Amino acid sequence: MSLSRRRLPRASALLLALMAAGLARAEFDAIEIPLEDLVNVRIMSTPKFAENADAIPSVVSILKREDIRLYGWRSLGDALRTLQGFNVTNDHTYTYAGVRGISAPGDYRPRLQILIDGVPINENIYAGAPVDSAFPLDLDLVERIEVVRGPSASVYGGDAMFGVINVITRSGQSLKGSELGLALGSGQEGRARLSWGGRAKETDLLLSVSGFDAGGRSLNFDDVSASGEPQRAHGVGAENGGQLFVRARGSDWRFTLIHSERDKTVPTASYGTIFDDHGHRESDRYSLAELAKDWQINARTALYQRLYVGEYGYDANFPYDYSPDVARVINRDRARGNWWGFENRLVSTAWSDQRWTLGLEYRFDTRQYQLNDDPGYGCYGVGSAPCLNDSRQRRQGTLYLQDEIQLGSANLLTLGVRYDQVPGQESFWSPRLGLVHDGADYGIFKLLYGTAFRTPSVYERFYVAPSYSYGNPDVQSEKMQSLEFAWEKRLGLTSRLTAALYTFNLQRLVSTDTTGQAMNGSTVRATGLELEYEQQWSNRARLRTGYTTQYAANAEGGMDNSPQHMLKLNLAVPTGLAGLMAAFEGQWVSERRAAGGSEKVPAYGLANLNFSYAPATQPWEVSFGIYNLFDQRYQDPVSVDEQLPITRWRMPQLGRSVLLKTIFRF
Repeated sequence: MSLSRRRLPRASALLLALMAAGLARAEFDAIEIPLEDLVNVRIMSTPKFAENADAIPSVVSILKREDIRLYGWRSLGDALRTLQGFNVTNDHTYTYAGVRGISAPGDYRPRLQILIDGVPINENIYAGAPVDSAFPLDLDLVERIEVVRGPSASVYGGDAMFGVINVITRSGQSLKGSELGLALGSGQEGRARLSWGGRAKETDLLLSVSGFDAGGRSLNFDDVSASGEPQRAHGVGAENGGQLFVRARGSDWRFTLIHSERDKTVPTASYGTIFDDHGHRESDRYSLAELAKDWQINARTALYQRLYVGEYGYDANFPYDYSPDVARVINRDRARGNWWGFENRLVSTAWSDQRWTLGLEYRFDTRQYQLNDDPGYGCYGVGSAPCLNDSRQRRQGTLYLQDEIQLGSANLLTLGVRYDQVPGQESFWSPRLGLVHDGADYGIFKLLYGTAFRTPSVYERFYVAPSYSYGNPDVQSEKMQSLEFAWEKRLGLTSRLTAALYTFNLQRLVSTDTTGQAMNGSTVRATGLELEYEQQWSNRARLRTGYTTQYAANAEGGMDNSPQHMLKLNLAVPTGLAGLMAAFEGQWVSERRAAGGSEKVPAYGLANLNFSYAPATQPWEVSFGIYNLFDQRYQDPVSVDEQLPITRWRMPQLGRSVLLKTIFRF
């Protein structure tokens, strides 16, 4: 909502109308909203936050379907790396999204809560949420991506230390029939998607199935031979898999089914495996089903309920040559996770100038299983028992309360607190206080103080094997206190300037010691400044650019993979030919520490160029993207691997690539 005296009453009425229409709805009918309100109110669909981004006491970024199409983003990671404060890295097994200086190499847990239509997707073994091709949703089904920065543990729990990312899917009605998407790219990459959407009576339906396959590319490595001579690996980036998405949504209920699989070839000799051996494969399978119902108790109060069940599977085969009797031994790694839970959330504006939320959640991790062995060889040829065979269960209960209080005509106070109880572990109180002030012509001022926590994953606590003793049962939960000040200024109706200054203390950050075992480190203290400018023009041209400076350090010094400076630029312009747009993307990342500060990875700059052509009268569109336009050779820090002839602490990245994509509607 706008907090100015002139706009507040109408915006408040709009928010109430949206809540009454159904808190879980991802779309609304813009035709029914007055143009003045539509311009002045940025509507969001992230549950547990105000529907208006201006009323949230932290910086909010909204990336739309048009952005995805114009810039040719291929993954969620591509989208996130364009935002201020985000640092995305790749070790050719997974892609990792770090934020605000915390992006330790090889850390599977991003300390971000990632949602699809409000449903958390973090699994229960590594607590990870992938941003690459293992992300369980085809990006062509995304309507928009909402990124809320700052600690949100008071309503979202321990994975929301640095914010919440809600991926909103398209409505079935927006497809109005079938879509066929096809793509061909570098590395023998091929993608296909078939989607159908529409309405059956009062139900919005969306069904989609996607598949992809890539043969990979060649890349030189200089740490796999004792001499340091470059050795060439083939099939880097090779993978195959697919996604299934089904959703049925009525006026006050929805059912969602998500399933994805990804099988990745890893010929990079990670963990000391045989170099350029395509038998090294790592696979992820993910399934989630949710049934949600909204109950409109009265004109001012609504109850939101959801029941969910999830499953995760990880399978990896690691080829080794350590046996004197057999030239090639396959070490296998397995993880299986199952969980279910429910949530009840009561939202009301019954009290004058207040919007309060009371929530109760329960989650039961019915299976958290990890296995590592050498089939036929026990554990590295010793005995018959596996290296690791561990099975766990975990329960968690949560109660949270949040109140948004209007103070006069220009101030909104947000008070929130959450209590989490995990049997066998410590309990947590997570308070949050935010203040938003509408300074009229001076802009909107936001102040946020928040606390957050993160419990160690079952992988961090119990992955203990003679071959790789990473887990530590004694590792404790992380805790964080954060203070953030933000300023947002609209320059007319089509441009926006945003600045955010923050500082936080992160206690007991989980990292690894010199032996590679998980441990709690010393307190990390960080400060940062994020600046961003957005502009849109009537001819569909758009600009988003910004600068980030940040510094995070503990008692031993700065953090690995934590750039102090980043520049981002996204510019899309019409070409003069009707329907043809050209979009340029530029990113510069300063040098980063690696290997515990003993090494540094040089700064790099990347440029991407995408052309998209969508004739207004035709049921098809086509795009052509060039990524790493100038074939920049750069590297990312990775977790230290001492099982190679030369200790690995960096990973070379692929050069220029292209992708040709077309969509047919029928």
